Amino acid sequence: VSSSCQCSLRPRRGNIISKMTASYLPSLVLSRVFIVLLTVNFLWFECVVSALSTPCIPRSFGFDSTVCVCNSTYCDYATPTPPISTTQYVTYTSSMGGLRFEQSGGTLVTSAPAPSKTDARGGDNVITITREYSTDQAIMGFGGAFTDAAGINIKSLSNATQYLLMKSYFAPEGIAYSFGRVPIGGCDFSTHGYTYADAPNDPKLEKFNLSKEDFDYKIPLILQANRLRGEPLHLIGTAWSSPAWMKTNNALTGEGELKPQYYQLWAQYLIMFLDQYKKENLNFWALTTGNEPINGDLPSFLPFVPKFNSMGWLPRNAANWIANNLGPTLRASEHNATKILAIDDQRFVLPWWIEEVCVVNFF
Repeated sequence: VSSSCQCSLRPRRGNIISKMTASYLPSLVLSRVFIVLLTVNFLWFECVVSALSTPCIPRSFGFDSTVCVCNSTYCDYATPTPPISTTQYVTYTSSMGGLRFEQSGGTLVTSAPAPSKTDARGGDNVITITREYSTDQAIMGFGGAFTDAAGINIKSLSNATQYLLMKSYFAPEGIAYSFGRVPIGGCDFSTHGYTYADAPNDPKLEKFNLSKEDFDYKIPLILQANRLRGEPLHLIGTAWSSPAWMKTNNALTGEGELKPQYYQLWAQYLIMFLDQYKKENLNFWALTTGNEPINGDLPSFLPFVPKFNSMGWLPRNAANWIANNLGPTLRASEHNATKILAIDDQRFVLPWWIEEVCVVNFF
């Protein structure tokens, strides 16, 4: 196979989106690439390169790869996979040199019979493959986070550039993100620490309000993403911390957990967040039990303790809160289709943290 027919599924925007890949393109491509790779010893290939209608304009910043330049008038997009027959193939190539999902394809051509079993030329263009595998988890899609920092940077661009940037992330001709993570209040990508009920000792949450950041950055960009997709994102809401007055250390940062007397109030706080976003025509697919609870249980004297919103949860305490407060409150609300996800933390806490949650006896 010539180099133009090789396939490497890499993100299209270099390091900017290196953590997330498209949800639909790899699945479409892999089914065809699988045939190409497995039949290489049996068939000759006739390669036909089809260049992107809007190819990447590469730029190097002195590292080992390039990025694609987008501005107010131009941005590169992947060519959709065309309908093909069983004798054709399509590949996509990304490279360190600047190719991004460059499409090529051709026809599988059967040559004359092979002179020996060790000669790959010739033979049938149909082979049978037996695979033994088990399914552990289903990948539902990919996405990114609508943080304050993301909103500030996107909104700093011209309207035309904003549109092309959002299109490259969420539109079908872009990388078609299908999930969006939404911080509930401030996070480590905020300019300051805040929640929606920072006024001290507000046991009825009478002063609960969304922030300026929600209306300036998060909500407008999520709505735009939904329009570009043609359908709503799967939104996941996650809080970094409760208000300081609800916590054992009376601070947004540092070593502190939720005071037990506020377990139910914190569940109601999260439902109020869902209520406010629903008024903006945004519904959430899931809530998490809280961002990186390990951070809030680190001793304050450690030099690497986070300086941003964080709230600790020991597994047993989290289990009781989920079973007795968050779960019943969510189920009784109009958001009862919203799922609860745990644990929202680093991979090293798996599986022990969630196993501890699941073995708690509530009776």
